[in-house]
Amino acid sequence: MSIRSLPAMLLPTLGLLIWASGCRTSPNVGSAASAYVVPLSAAQAPMVTVRQIVERDSLVGRRVRVGGVCAIAGTGPSAGVWLLQAGAWAIEVRGLVPPSCFKVPVGSEALTIFAQIEGADSTERLLLRLPD
Repeated sequence: MSIRSLPAMLLPTLGLLIWASGCRTSPNVGSAASAYVVPLSAAQAPMVTVRQIVERDSLVGRRVRVGGVCAIAGTGPSAGVWLLQAGAWAIEVRGLVPPSCFKVPVGSEALTIFAQIEGADSTERLLLRLPD
């Protein structure tokens, strides 16, 4: 092999490397996962389940819509604290208590709320209810 033939042999390899690098995109560039847009209203927020809120750490700090029934509401100094239940899953909610919490029987009316998820882990997870 001569030194003159070396550059000619490298050209196809160099061309392949340039083509391959041009076809590759950076991860998360332009993807929805890269930028969380804070919903300003309930209509803009994604719908999630109580179970997802309890199990997924990735939802902490997010604003969501979540459905369920009022299981119990605090009174007196605990006013503004209530439980949202969906099936076997329940989560503490702080904020405006829906009127259905005070109807008999409690938990007879389905509701959907707009809230922000807070809490470091699933044992401390709670919802801060936001105005619809």
